[in-house]
Amino acid sequence: MTPDELFHEFEAGFRRRKYTAGLLVSFIDFVQALDVPGSGVTTFAELTAKFPQVTTTSRGDSANTLIVEKPGGGTLSLRGFYDAIETYYRAEEKRFDYPSAAPFATGRWADFIPWLETVLTATAEELVKLRARVNQFVLDNLKSQAFDPNSVEVEPPLFRLLLERFDLTAVSRREPTGASFQGITFGFLRADNPHLQIEIDKVRTGSRRLQRIGDVDGWEGGRLAISAEVKQYHITSAGVQQLEGFANATGIRGALGVVAALGFDDDARQAVSDMGLIPLDRATMLQIVELWDPIKQRTAVTSFVYYASHVEKNSSLSDRLSAFLTQAGADWQEARAAAVEVATEGEQNESS
Repeated sequence: MTPDELFHEFEAGFRRRKYTAGLLVSFIDFVQALDVPGSGVTTFAELTAKFPQVTTTSRGDSANTLIVEKPGGGTLSLRGFYDAIETYYRAEEKRFDYPSAAPFATGRWADFIPWLETVLTATAEELVKLRARVNQFVLDNLKSQAFDPNSVEVEPPLFRLLLERFDLTAVSRREPTGASFQGITFGFLRADNPHLQIEIDKVRTGSRRLQRIGDVDGWEGGRLAISAEVKQYHITSAGVQQLEGFANATGIRGALGVVAALGFDDDARQAVSDMGLIPLDRATMLQIVELWDPIKQRTAVTSFVYYASHVEKNSSLSDRLSAFLTQAGADWQEARAAAVEVATEGEQNESS
């Protein structure tokens, strides 16, 4: 059988015996590793006469693959070459339709001794061409299932970007101080508690006048489940005492009491915790939001938009928020596209 005839026989049976591609390439690599081409060895009997066959493993089990002794000591197994070519097809070239069947494939080597003997009689140049031909055939006939990152539409983490970059300062007299952080807190609590009814009013409305507990309340039916006092400033230990009424109101109702602020002194944080309240600053929110998927973040963002447009009804805040979301989303998508391009080029370079 000539190398061309061998290839056509392989080609004809590939659809029902895909593993034979790896087996044929393994034969070629095995023979080349033994430096057999051009040595005069043309049959399997001559091969095992020069390189005695090992029929048991080092553990004493019966060998199910071709193993021979090397002249300088040690052994050479067909399995290692098959593992390498299987890795090439499946891991490197993403041809996952190629079977993961190394034990079975190399266990069938004896059924293909005529192929091995054709490989033995071929020249080194013919083997190089045959190997390339088999590999190209596999790549042409099995579809690449490489993941294309551009095929996935990924939403930017807009709420995380809001927490990181949005200017909470009222930029005009028309925008009430504290509205930005109150909107962020509302969005955070609504997204993090989708099972609750979250209530909020305009900033500085006065929760007592509305018979409310905190600036943002979360209800499960008629039970107050969570309530938040929102302070758009850094809380020091001197300002903790004013939270006692809120701590009592949430405590007697068995509700979670949250104090949302831009930050806390260490003493203030401990004092708030000692009152049975949960200190929640911008940094802590950000740590939690890092674990949110884009859909949950979208809920928080749209809640903030709702608050600005329909609760606070402040055009300055609404316009500023809209402009930020548009620009931040575009910048993030541009940065992601650049990162994907770099990663894709790196992966291609590693494969080549």
